Amino acid sequence: MKYCIKLFALLFLLNSCKNETKEVRNKTAVKTQKSDEVKISATVYKDYTTAPVDFLDEKYKIDGFEFQGSSPSFPTYYFFDENLGSFTVTYVGKSRLTRDYWDADNSTGFFALFKGNNKNNKLVSDKANEVLKQESNDYYILVNLLPIEEITECFDCDLGDFKLKNDAYNYFYVYENNKWVLIKRLLNSNIKNQGISLFTEVLLSHKLKDIKPIAEEFQGKFKAEANGEYTNDGQGHTTYYFTITKNKIDLKYEAFRGDFVCEGEYKGIQNDTVLELYYDREDDRCLKLDPTYLIKRENDNFFIKGIGGEGTINEWIKMDKE
Repeated sequence: MKYCIKLFALLFLLNSCKNETKEVRNKTAVKTQKSDEVKISATVYKDYTTAPVDFLDEKYKIDGFEFQGSSPSFPTYYFFDENLGSFTVTYVGKSRLTRDYWDADNSTGFFALFKGNNKNNKLVSDKANEVLKQESNDYYILVNLLPIEEITECFDCDLGDFKLKNDAYNYFYVYENNKWVLIKRLLNSNIKNQGISLFTEVLLSHKLKDIKPIAEEFQGKFKAEANGEYTNDGQGHTTYYFTITKNKIDLKYEAFRGDFVCEGEYKGIQNDTVLELYYDREDDRCLKLDPTYLIKRENDNFFIKGIGGEGTINEWIKMDKE
C-alpha cells in the first residue's frame, strides 16, 4: 500500500491540471512552519542551471527506495525540503536488459530475490541501494526537481499537498562524469508523459544533442531484407532502404504483410565498428533510449541487427550497399 500511495503522489505531480501536486515528503525534513496551512513567501528567482545540492547525498535517501511504475518499475527515492522544494531521483537502465531487471514479473530479476518476503520494505530498499551502487554505470541517474519558488501554497506539508504557480517549471538533471547536468526545463502543465515515456523524452534529446558526424565508411545507400511474423494470411516480408550521410540517416521501406517500421529520420552514434541508429522524429511509438538498429562493418561487408520479426530481430543480416 505504501508503494501505491507514493506512486500516485508522483503521477499527480507530473500531470496536475489544477496546478496542485502531491509528492511523498521526507518525514525527517526540518519543519520551519507548524500550521496546517501556510503561505510560502515569494523569493528571488534562482538560476537552476547548476544543481542546488548533491541529490545523491545519503541524507536524501532516509525514507528508502520506492519502485515507480510497472513492467518494469524504476527504483526511485523522494525528498522534500522547505528551503529547496521537492525532488525525485530515479535510476533508469541504459539498456532494456537492465530496465527489465526491475520488472516484477522477471523470474530472474530483482524482485525474484524476495519471494515470500516481499513485504519487508527496508530489506528491499537496502538491497536496491546495494545493487545500484555496484552497477551505477549501467544507469542514467535522473532528477526531477520542483523548486520551492514554484510552490505558492502548502496545504498539508506532511502529505505533500501543494498548489503551484500557473507557470511552474520542473528541472531535470542527469548525473554525468561525477556532476549534475541540467538537461531539461519543462513547464509543469505541459508534462503529459509518465514512466519510461517521460524518461525517454527527457534523456534522448540530451543523448543525441552533441553527436559527431558519421564516419565516411558508414555513408552511402544500403538495402536489407527480412521476413516478419507469421499471420493467418501468411508470413510478411519487409525491405529496408537506408540513406546515410554525414549528419543524417533516412529510412524508407516496402512491406508485404510486413511488421511495423518507424520510417523517417534517424541519428547515428558510432561505437568502434558499430553504428547505433536512434529514431529522431515525432512518432512517440518509435522513440527509444536503446538504438532501434545496429549496423556493423566487417571488412567490406555490412550487417544490420533489429529488422524483421522475432525470428530475425536479434540476428545480424547482411546489407547490400550501392
